[in-house]
Amino acid sequence: MSLVLTKNHIKNKIMLVMGVEKGTVIDLETTGLPDQKEHEIVCVGYITSNKLIILCRRSEDKKPFYTELKRLVKRLPKPFYAYNAQFERTIIEKELGLAFPLNSFVDLMKPWKVKAVLHGLKWPRLSELISEPQQYFEDRVVSGGDVPKLWKNYLRTGSQKNLTLIMQHNLSDLLREAILLLLHPEFYTKKVTKQSREA
Repeated sequence: MSLVLTKNHIKNKIMLVMGVEKGTVIDLETTGLPDQKEHEIVCVGYITSNKLIILCRRSEDKKPFYTELKRLVKRLPKPFYAYNAQFERTIIEKELGLAFPLNSFVDLMKPWKVKAVLHGLKWPRLSELISEPQQYFEDRVVSGGDVPKLWKNYLRTGSQKNLTLIMQHNLSDLLREAILLLLHPEFYTKKVTKQSREA
């Protein structure tokens, strides 16, 4: 693990023992929902190949961070794998002014959403499908709902601990989303299978 501080962000890079061969697992942390007035991206994490990288914003002004993200998102390998991918897609397109073909995002929630509907259940949250180890011991776990408050606390106090907690949550989400991707190889083997048949 290596932490790097710049004027605009904190960067955390972890080399994993396994990775994503094609495409990118991506997860965003924001200050609200896309249709809310106060809605900004404060953290972006992604896994591509065996690299897990998290960028957490430090600047109150979002423009410098958004400029970096725009360049990054354009060059990351597609498709993007995300839990409830429509959320990530809407945020990226609305906040960064980017547009992608329909097949650029793969929803890791889809098979679980379908199963929930068949069983008359509500759509599951990521934390309901894969819990964190801390939950076993009934320790406090940072959730996505905590991010807006943590960001406001950071802006008010300047304490980096708030950003560290946002990044810890993002790390947890990325790893759990990677597990869901592994559980459904059809998400990333369709093209490979088709190509091998044509060969």
